[in-house]
Amino acid sequence: MTPPRQATAAATAREPDQAVEIARTVATIAVETRSARICRKLATLERAMRPWHDAPVGRGLAEILAPVTEGN
Repeated sequence: MTPPRQATAAATAREPDQAVEIARTVATIAVETRSARICRKLATLERAMRPWHDAPVGRGLAEILAPVTEGN
């Protein structure tokens, strides 16, 4: 399983902290490579993390993903 899918699986399993930790690495790769596929996978992760949108972990994810979504 690829890291973006692992992050989404963690969110789906109600393990948002683990999802954010994985997303941190994935976001770095997405910024460096500008991979459209990875960006799509991160968008899927964002949807899976909606239950925690207002929680600190959700805000942390938003901060991590900001450089990826910038300009999109």
